[in-house]
Amino acid sequence: MNIIEKSGILAGLAGLLVMPAWSVVYASNWLEVRVVDKQTGAPVAETSVCLGTSARTDQFGAHRATSDGIVRFDDLPESSMMLTASRRGYQGRQQGLEPMAGNRVVVLNLAPGGGGPVCAAATSADVQPQAAGELEITAVRVSPDSALSSGAQVAVTVSVSGKADQVRIAETADFAGAKWMDLKPKNRFTLSKGKGVKRLYVQVRRLVEVKGATIESLSPVKVVPYRRY
Repeated sequence: MNIIEKSGILAGLAGLLVMPAWSVVYASNWLEVRVVDKQTGAPVAETSVCLGTSARTDQFGAHRATSDGIVRFDDLPESSMMLTASRRGYQGRQQGLEPMAGNRVVVLNLAPGGGGPVCAAATSADVQPQAAGELEITAVRVSPDSALSSGAQVAVTVSVSGKADQVRIAETADFAGAKWMDLKPKNRFTLSKGKGVKRLYVQVRRLVEVKGATIESLSPVKVVPYRRY
């Protein structure tokens, strides 16, 4: 075998090795979620299922399960994701997913009860979208908490246009580590260490149950500066 023939064979082998790599890069993945009752194993229909990240739980979609308890998400990236499921009469659940290198089926068990994470999948035809500006923070007042001597604790008073049930407050725009709390006339918040101007991010929401699905209405985020002495 001469040098030219050997070169041709090597080039052909190189082409075979390269082709599969291109197909993997451009392939789209799908995820099928099957929601079942943890105690009985029966499908849980009308479950609200969100797929996204910890910062935005519905980034890749929010749907309600069929009568077979199945939800499908298509054209997904090869990255880590967060799965959130909730339904009236069950405890909401979140589950992290490793980066997808192909199609996947996940069985999600929901325990009877209540509470837990919430997914807002308003897909029923009878659910009307919220009118723009219906839920909005009109004013925020931050003052030292008179109940405590420490300057780290403040009282946050939130005025809202529309009906809101809960509030969350943080010093970061992504609300990392912030939990939803019942909205009160005065909402306590602990500032970060150090004196100076703090930026507080405030948001309210309303939760409504519609045919077994929990619908979430969020207000725009209000940013308020506050100086800690």
